[in-house]
Amino acid sequence: MKMLFSTSILSMIGLTLTGTASSYELSSDNTPQHDPDQCTAILVTAGAAKDGVGSMTTHTNDCLDCDFRLVKVPAADHAPGSMRPIIGGRAQYPRYVGDDRGEPYSKEALAKGLYDWKETVAVGHIPEVPHTYAYLDGDYGIQNEFQLSMGESTCGALLHSRPTFDGGRALLEMSELSRIAMERCKTSRCAVQLMGDLAVEYGFYGAVWEGDMMTVLGEAGEAMTVTDKEESWMFHVLSDDTGASAVWVAQRVPEGHVTAVANGFVIKEVDLSDADNFLGSDNLYSVASRAGLWTEGEHFSFAEVYGLARGHLSTYVNRRVWRVLSLAAPSLNLPAETDMWARDYPFSVPVDDGLAVADVAAMQRDYYEGTPYDTSANPAGGPYGNPARYDQSPVDGMTKEDLVAGRFERTISLFRTSYSFVTQSRASLPDVVGGLTWFGQFTPHATVYVPVYASVLETPESLSVGSLHRLDRRSCWWAFSAVGNYAAQWFSFTIGEIRAMQGKLEEGWFQGQEEVEALALTIQGYGGDVAARGYLTEWSAAQAEMVRAEWWEFLDYMMGKYRDGMKMADVKVDMIKPTKLFYPRWWLEMTGFWGAPGATASEAKKNNEGEFEYDVEWDKKPKHKKSAASFNSDEVSVHSGSTFDGPTPKVDAGEDDVAGASSAAVAKAASDVMGATTTATSPVLGAGEQGPRGGGGTGPSPSP
Repeated sequence: MKMLFSTSILSMIGLTLTGTASSYELSSDNTPQHDPDQCTAILVTAGAAKDGVGSMTTHTNDCLDCDFRLVKVPAADHAPGSMRPIIGGRAQYPRYVGDDRGEPYSKEALAKGLYDWKETVAVGHIPEVPHTYAYLDGDYGIQNEFQLSMGESTCGALLHSRPTFDGGRALLEMSELSRIAMERCKTSRCAVQLMGDLAVEYGFYGAVWEGDMMTVLGEAGEAMTVTDKEESWMFHVLSDDTGASAVWVAQRVPEGHVTAVANGFVIKEVDLSDADNFLGSDNLYSVASRAGLWTEGEHFSFAEVYGLARGHLSTYVNRRVWRVLSLAAPSLNLPAETDMWARDYPFSVPVDDGLAVADVAAMQRDYYEGTPYDTSANPAGGPYGNPARYDQSPVDGMTKEDLVAGRFERTISLFRTSYSFVTQSRASLPDVVGGLTWFGQFTPHATVYVPVYASVLETPESLSVGSLHRLDRRSCWWAFSAVGNYAAQWFSFTIGEIRAMQGKLEEGWFQGQEEVEALALTIQGYGGDVAARGYLTEWSAAQAEMVRAEWWEFLDYMMGKYRDGMKMADVKVDMIKPTKLFYPRWWLEMTGFWGAPGATASEAKKNNEGEFEYDVEWDKKPKHKKSAASFNSDEVSVHSGSTFDGPTPKVDAGEDDVAGASSAAVAKAASDVMGATTTATSPVLGAGEQGPRGGGGTGPSPSP
């Protein structure tokens, strides 16, 4: 039964599945009705990090149309009997409009002159708790005041459901579940248990619930990387077969280990009797059996039973997991090629060396450099190695099936990332300084990770304003996007400039981090938590504003230095001397610069042998090849008041003696070589009249 659902690519395209999976047809324009956000998340236990760094988790929110703002949701007290409103999953700007989740979400704070967005209306309610904690919020909850931190990745799953507001029976999706956990939990164990229990009680639906079946099932499940000061957990959830509940499981990551998830479930074997390391729903096995996905007595792997098989597209998922695990533990020599369930890869790996924030940030910025899958080092990246591989679209007569038949490598650093981050949760420090999120907007390899403490009273303006609707110079996202998109034209030349700027800023923060936190704790000793939070709020805002201003200036610098296929290496000189970037040899060969596509320079020179009779030095006048059969006239008169200033032409020697050729014959030869039409009787251009190159009639023409 399982084989019918998971091992054929046909099951991903329009086939009806049992249970809650409905039959969907491709839309009229052959595109899904939603743009999925397919993300990567990394989880690093405290024991796998360098001393003092603490546990870390990440999230690349790889969504082309998502709200990129970072917002601080304040703590709140609630009256007895209060109900918490539940909102439907919305990732686009504005993800929420209201006064109860932080000032940037208020209607007054929205961009003016674009659209009249209304306040968000609840789709349901659940009982509220007396007090909710403060947290940093994006499209999902990120980090709360007690250092609970989460990353997210949608996952393919075989069961899906519809939300209550669209004719279904499920109330909760992942973004709201993560926020509820941020509001109510101090530990990762609490968070995974709470999210799972609420999903079972109220029903879970995925990020996409209508459109073609491949997209619906590709977004039907969710994974969250959840960590605190002591423990780190991987959490998986999907709908059950009734559409009104959920199935979930969580596995604890061993200390000293790293794990990653990239749009496919990674929890395999499960032992719910081992409560120290596994948590899960009571219906874990019964739903699988009832839905025909598993038969009791068979081997049970959560990923293989509930996960979506992607066939030849499985590298979209598995390659990123391989890359993270290989960077964390290169000594394991994990194979880059594996089966579609990645059976060659363990759930987690022990690190070879402790990881710092910079190491994990580098993983997020990765596009497989130095491997056979390096997207900056193959023809699809163009002559300058742009690592971006833009999203598929059925253009030029292509169908969705045509597109599914092919693939590009899917990198960790992606052109359509709205934001990414690395969190720190540190048991060695008080919560007021221990929780820290390094937050970067736009593509990871083209962003700067700005430090924002979880305890700030409000998030920096430059990280909490702006939208994709219109360029906003107050916004860091737009500054990063402007530089990143401009620099991508000559990526192999410009990426070094970007990395130098990233390193200068981030290394400065790493070096000064201990001093900043020591001062915050000193301030806390005199004025309490509020005073320390006030200092960290101002400090984080100052860093973000510095980055915003410097990155816009960086755009000016890059536009001045790189343009029109040239690089201005030194501008502080008397006369500018641009360096022509031109194209690499392999590109010229591939595009037919030397003849037919694939032809080499050697082949072209052989084919052209004897065609040119001048030794050419670039940017200089051609030099005449001296021979006994060459004319050696010092100057050839072309017409009165003008001289021929080009190279002396060569005339092949024949049986006739050409040594006594007339000056008229020489003039005609000069005219033929230079393509001129002048003769000895041609009129003379007067002073100020324009010749073929725009110069006057007397004097040499300007160099090309």
